[in-house]
Amino acid sequence: MKRVAAALILASLAATAMADTYRFGSQVISTGDSEGRLRQVAGKPDRETPIETRRGGLEGYRLEYYRRGKSIQIEVINGKVASITQLDS
Repeated sequence: MKRVAAALILASLAATAMADTYRFGSQVISTGDSEGRLRQVAGKPDRETPIETRRGGLEGYRLEYYRRGKSIQIEVINGKVASITQLDS
């Protein structure tokens, strides 16, 4: 039982260590890439929404790209890609 629990913990840690990625044409964007690289590869976003801190200051942006019936949401915090989420429409 302890081995199963340890294996599950290790698998979840490995999954969280993996970077989110998304392919735009022949190039790939990953978490940790700069906002400049994202905009160079993906182009102008279809929608850009500010992300606020608890106190109302600007923390970053949520950029949305619509590709082939899917919405790709990319959060940029402090000039770096923090997360990539793909939503099927």
